Amino acid sequence: MNNNLLVLQSDFGLVDGAVSAMIGVALEESPTLKIHHLTHDITPYNIFEGSYRLFQTVDYWPEGTTFV
Repeated sequence: MNNNLLVLQSDFGLVDGAVSAMIGVALEESPTLKIHHLTHDITPYNIFEGSYRLFQTVDYWPEGTTFV
């Protein structure tokens, strides 16, 4: 089931264009995506922190939401 929702999370920060590039690529594939941001301030390479942030929020999103 796909609900056309995309939630982005990264350790990229917002200083450069990396997040913008991800959005551009996603919209090239599906221009009708509804894109949301969980966070882009995960400590670089901190897998535990990234998984914990996802754990905190995943249950509040509709079924079929795609998380990247």
